[in-house]
Amino acid sequence: MRGRALVFYFGRRLLMLVPVTFLVTLAVFLLASLVPGGVVAVVLAGHPTDTATVEALQAKYHLNDPLYVQYLAWLGNVIHGDLGRSILTSQPVSYAIMTRLPLTVELNLGGLLLALIIGIPLGILAATRQGRARDRGVVGIAVLGSSTPHFILALVILYVFAELLGWFPLFGVGTDYPPDRLWHMVLPTVSLAIGPLAFVTKITRASMLDIIDRDHIAFARARGVSELRIMLVYLLRNALIPVVTAAGLLLIGLLTGTVFVETIFGLPGLGGLLVSSVKGNDIPMIQGLVLVLAIWVVLANLFIDALYVVIDPRVGFERSAS
Repeated sequence: MRGRALVFYFGRRLLMLVPVTFLVTLAVFLLASLVPGGVVAVVLAGHPTDTATVEALQAKYHLNDPLYVQYLAWLGNVIHGDLGRSILTSQPVSYAIMTRLPLTVELNLGGLLLALIIGIPLGILAATRQGRARDRGVVGIAVLGSSTPHFILALVILYVFAELLGWFPLFGVGTDYPPDRLWHMVLPTVSLAIGPLAFVTKITRASMLDIIDRDHIAFARARGVSELRIMLVYLLRNALIPVVTAAGLLLIGLLTGTVFVETIFGLPGLGGLLVSSVKGNDIPMIQGLVLVLAIWVVLANLFIDALYVVIDPRVGFERSAS
């Protein structure tokens, strides 16, 4: 029965992606209408124009067709992997995104994993030492880390560890040699992870404190259950639900910090591409980037739901039954 409920739950979640994805593509397509003069004005900016050129561009971008026809033509190209060509470089948008996407994914996942690996133990440590100096110290550091903007942290870390101490490279991704690439990615990853790490620490601490004094914990101690088992089975498992929620939101929110971190460290990821595209009014590139980032958000939410069920299968069962 539970297996069927979980299959139904995930099937329903996948079906919900269809209308969400449709709305995302519609919003991305309408981005072009926000630019004064549209694509033609951007392409012809600073160049002499004539009627034949304008008409050729209108035909190329289906601007003479009704809006829904333009959308269907654009959507058909997107489904086939054709996001158009960059107005600035004439490079295929899909190629430009795919060459930069792995670096941004690597940076975001690295920052998130670092935040979870360090933040969860720190939150547990603070909760088990509530009110003591160690707890106050962890909370103070967490507040400072979560309230400092990404670009400030990145600049300070870059100046101290790369410029003053010279322990790490100043910018770039290095060579294809894995140790060299890893060495170049240390400072950007740490810069991106500090804010999320502080947030995960606070969420873990709050979740642990909410559970640690409940009756079933006291009953488990009275039965002689070891503290390690209480920590892993009774406390941590239940406390991880809000932590997973926070991690999913951070996976989405990290995209904002990625723009600053990639720019400061000179990393050729999606963040730098988005900045240059916005500056140049490169509509096809902006549309492609926004579409990819929106799909990232949709998949991140699906990933959160999957983690819910892994941590506590009752979540998926209850949601399926509702």
